[in-house]
Amino acid sequence: MLKFRFPLLILFLLSPAAGQAPVPAPTFGRENILPHGRVSSKLLAPGMIVELWGRNLASGVCGPIREPYPLDLCGVHVLIDSRPAELLYVSSYQINLRIPADLPADGFLPIQVCNGTVCSVPVVMQFSSRTAVLSLQRLAYVHMPVWIHVDAPAPYDVPYPCPQWPWGFRGIEFQVRHNGRDLAPLPQPSPPDQAFGGSSDTCFPLLQGVLPLHLLYRFDEPGEYNIRLTARKGTEILYQSDWTPIRIDPFSERQRDEWLRSTEATVQANDVNAVLDVVSSLLAWADEKALATLLKLIPAETGACAGYGCTISMFSRTALAAFDPALLQREIPRERLRALCPPDGSCR
Repeated sequence: MLKFRFPLLILFLLSPAAGQAPVPAPTFGRENILPHGRVSSKLLAPGMIVELWGRNLASGVCGPIREPYPLDLCGVHVLIDSRPAELLYVSSYQINLRIPADLPADGFLPIQVCNGTVCSVPVVMQFSSRTAVLSLQRLAYVHMPVWIHVDAPAPYDVPYPCPQWPWGFRGIEFQVRHNGRDLAPLPQPSPPDQAFGGSSDTCFPLLQGVLPLHLLYRFDEPGEYNIRLTARKGTEILYQSDWTPIRIDPFSERQRDEWLRSTEATVQANDVNAVLDVVSSLLAWADEKALATLLKLIPAETGACAGYGCTISMFSRTALAAFDPALLQREIPRERLRALCPPDGSCR
């Protein structure tokens, strides 16, 4: 038996794969697949450029590549529903690819990365051309802000605010149901005019893919609600969501007081995105407590601002339209109110 061991040992040592570690399998998740240039939605579409991030995606770096894009780059290929995608760039942690143009526009399709013969576990992603996907952007409570995250189908994005004021939901409509009945939307203030230093046509969105539903509907009771979004251009429906359940939980006045105090740090930080979030959130329950916090965002001299400070000032001033006129007159000196809501102190 010994005479067979020595030749076998020689063959093992001469084998090119002897002693080499196996190639690790690529790994990534749904959260690692990002449509290029789209920050508010992860819905995919045929022909879209996609960034895929993960680990062990390739053994080297190749690219960026110009058209025509190859289907195999650095020994890597990406399969979408068993169809190879065009590759623009590959590395161990990032792949840029173009989805095949002839894939189905709607449905759920698997994506798999193969480095040589070693492939990842398929990750299923949603493709959509006409249906948006809704979810709560954060936990929601009675008399508190209800922010909805919107995954819109390509090529659409959901800007907010547009125009530059709290009720700027350009082209977006919501329906809300609770306990089997349709809720009536809240009355909407009219957009500001040139007296506020802006225009109802001005659209300079700072938040993407999130909308404050509490500005359109009042959530006075805990429980399950169902919501649906419709995006229109004129009379044409661009896309729509399915009816989507959301949960509104109870919230005490003490908890709300603590939340109002927590907004102080955001106000002092003067981060424009965070401040716009706070201003819109305060309007979920437009009482004297919310008004006191809002007034801290507005400079003493309404014209004394620069850059994003002017955006914060105008957005905060136009938010006064959410408050009862009698409350504003009671809490704000007359001359101050006229300066905030020119020319006569009427904020609505």
